[in-house]
Amino acid sequence: MTIQAPAKINRFLFILDRLPDGYHEILTMFEKLALFDRLDIEAEKDSDTAISIQCPTWIPSGQNNLVYKAAMAFTEATGLKMTIKIRLDKQIPAGGGLGGGSSDAAATLKALNNLADTPLRPEKLYEIGSDLGADVPFFLTDFTWAIGTGKGTELQPCQVNPNWYVLVFPDFGISTRWAYQNFKLTRKSDITIFDRRRLLSGNLWQNDLEQPVCARYPEIITIKESLLRADAQASLMSGSGSTVFGVFPDRETALRGAASVTAETGMNCLVTRTLE
Repeated sequence: MTIQAPAKINRFLFILDRLPDGYHEILTMFEKLALFDRLDIEAEKDSDTAISIQCPTWIPSGQNNLVYKAAMAFTEATGLKMTIKIRLDKQIPAGGGLGGGSSDAAATLKALNNLADTPLRPEKLYEIGSDLGADVPFFLTDFTWAIGTGKGTELQPCQVNPNWYVLVFPDFGISTRWAYQNFKLTRKSDITIFDRRRLLSGNLWQNDLEQPVCARYPEIITIKESLLRADAQASLMSGSGSTVFGVFPDRETALRGAASVTAETGMNCLVTRTLE
């Protein structure tokens, strides 16, 4: 079975509080993009469970891979003994704030549930996904956009205008854990986060995690400024970074913007759009 796993951006990401378990309470808007990893998954019942993953050498192929963890969690939840073979073709960069690992894990859970004749209800898949990572539940849904609250796992679908995007990839990744641990929660954000009308307009471009990341990686600021000079309507770091995106009204403007940013910064760019 072949399944595509889309990337995501966060149109906004506000950190509201630190929770007792070390996680953070957030308010965010997720949006899926037409940029995909591809997974080829084979699974058959067996006398024991064996999981193998073929993937690029720059990501782990064993038990530290989120796809492996998702497959193992599925077999444990169902009690099924299975031989599972997964080939992972990566297009979404790791450590880029685009949710590639979480999307791959969600795709694995959905594919295995389908191949095993649906032993798990959506609620159970959501529970497993939440244990694997805070972004996984969003990728288990069919939502293009969703407001995420709590740890980001409490989701409410929403509808905003689609965009074209220029994604800019610095030559470094950023650990999500590091970004959150280094965020200084001195006060609640003073932006109008409780103005529901503004929240749901989709035009609120702000990311609290830029605070620690830009302090250590000023290249993020350079990229944002370059995108704005290239006529982006807004520019923002996605999630915990390091990918920075610019917002454009159409494909042609985005292509010109990407060419301008590449010429100015020398960094790799990709033009994509909201997932239809």
